[in-house]
This record gives sequence, structure tokens and C-alpha cells, in this order.
Amino acid sequence: MEEYWATRTGRWRKAMKGQDAPSLGERLYEVIRKDVEEGQLPHGAILPAPQRVASELAMKLDDVHAAYARLLSEGYIEERDKDRLCIVGHDREASIGDATQVRFEAALLKAVREAAARGLSSTEATGMFKAAAIRLDEMRGKKKED
Repeated sequence: MEEYWATRTGRWRKAMKGQDAPSLGERLYEVIRKDVEEGQLPHGAILPAPQRVASELAMKLDDVHAAYARLLSEGYIEERDKDRLCIVGHDREASIGDATQVRFEAALLKAVREAAARGLSSTEATGMFKAAAIRLDEMRGKKKED
């Protein structure tokens, strides 16, 4: 899950550069709101702690708190338990469970990094993924025949 948010905050950093909002807090709000509306952040995903976001995006903690507060007040996120902010679904149905998607993305990112560390090119890593997907389809086909 940590790797998922590391890539997400990196994407937020890039997206914030293209925003016209006057403050960093407003830019962060706009980027997260857009991600929620487009389904990039799945329902139930827990947002990273404000301290982490402020550190990774080199912005003031007050700006992150302001962005989160606005998202909370507008219903894009909700507070669960103590100090855990989660994405609220907007009647979007996912073809797979949202938590499964987040775990899958994190596992896939980890696998790609491991492949790169072992000297595999992105083409080789992609080929391995495609081969695994084909094998999975074959296994499903056999299971249906039984």
C-alpha cells in the first residue's frame, strides 16, 4: 500500500504543476477531486496522512489540511475511525473490488520494480505479465469444462 501512495503522490505533484489555482492547497484539492470523480481513487481507499503528503509534495501541512477539509465538506472523502480519511464512492461500480484493485496495483508495481532490479527490460516484464494472463485464461477455461 505504501508503494501505491508513493506513486499516487508523485502523480499529484505532476498534476499540480498544471493547475491554475492560486494556492498549493487549492491545487491539491483540485487534483484529488478530479481523481475521485474519474475513478482513479477507488471507493474506500484510505488517503495518506497529511504529514506524508506535505513532506512528499514539499508543501505546508496547513495547505494539505485545507485541501482535505474541503474534500471532506464536499463529500468526496469521509472520516473513518480516528483520523482515517477514505474516498467516498460516487455510485460508480467497479468490475473488481476497489480494495483488490489497490492491492493489485501495488503488487504489480512491486513486481515491475523487482523485474527491473533483476535486469529485465519493460518489454520482457510486460511479456511475462501477458503470459501469466494467458495462463490464467487457460486455467479458467479448463475449470469451466470440468
